[in-house]
Amino acid sequence: VEAGLCTKDFISEQPLSPIEYAYYQECKEYYNLTGQPIISVASEVFDDSIELPTSSLKICIDEDHNHFDLQQFLTKFCDKINVLPKDIIIKQIQVGSIVCDAEIFHDCESSDKKISIKMICQLITDKFREEFGKMKIFFMFLGSSKTLSKQQKYRADIKINPQYNRIYARGHTYWRGALNDRRDRGNQPYYCPVGWKRCAFYVTDNFYEKFKGWCICYHGTKFACGLSILLSGLKPANKAVHGVGIYASPSITYTSHPRYAEVKRINSSSQSKFFKSGKYVQFVLECRVHPSNIIKIDKETLAAGNTTIDFNIENKIIEWVIDNQNKSI
Repeated sequence: VEAGLCTKDFISEQPLSPIEYAYYQECKEYYNLTGQPIISVASEVFDDSIELPTSSLKICIDEDHNHFDLQQFLTKFCDKINVLPKDIIIKQIQVGSIVCDAEIFHDCESSDKKISIKMICQLITDKFREEFGKMKIFFMFLGSSKTLSKQQKYRADIKINPQYNRIYARGHTYWRGALNDRRDRGNQPYYCPVGWKRCAFYVTDNFYEKFKGWCICYHGTKFACGLSILLSGLKPANKAVHGVGIYASPSITYTSHPRYAEVKRINSSSQSKFFKSGKYVQFVLECRVHPSNIIKIDKETLAAGNTTIDFNIENKIIEWVIDNQNKSI
């Protein structure tokens, strides 16, 4: 980044594609709800078997480009991520909100690029996200631009699918014991998530054929992370008690513990666009995982002792560690 960079010198006439625009609008909604940006890092950064010839840096800022001071912003941004200004090359700025397209660590070898990006990842905490939020950053991506495009296309393909919404309770959808409806859900039982409402997404045509043999599990999350996960995927646990991986459970009772699934009261005007003001919600994701990706099944980590958490599932087999496919954020 050279001294005296001017925003107008980088303004591009190329508009965002409809898929990009929709993706960034969802990221902005997340930012408006939480005050924090979505930060995504391409999985190839953490895969030593894949080269990283170029490393893109995409930053979306909730500001009018007519009043945006590029030089001032980048100076502050570089200070936050401990990067020298010369390590960032601005390529273009697309307008609406500001979408800044850049390349980072241009002069580094692939392995050095990855090390440098991993060092940035070490800085990413809730406090770090809050600081970026104050800078009006609502999205940041590091990695291959092709990976970001795939991520955006994948998200665009996920739609609300009310046909498969369910209320799990007597008088609605309900069963006792492990479900036996002759559908192949892998080698793990599926119990009724009593008391929960499922809001379904369209994932693919012929869902039951494509996911035949895949097990059902749950992942509890904070309110602020719900949309982030849908936009950029699950990440490995920070506290890997049973080893590195994504943590899930066949028990919705276990994953809905407030340690995992935050109990959130909805009371702001922006949140009431999605939920009735004054109501309490929890987010638990129902996931499918191929049995070969369950790398460990182990005991609970709530220190429950002899207390039975879920009458269907023993405490000693209530946590699953899922292969994270080299992804760490």
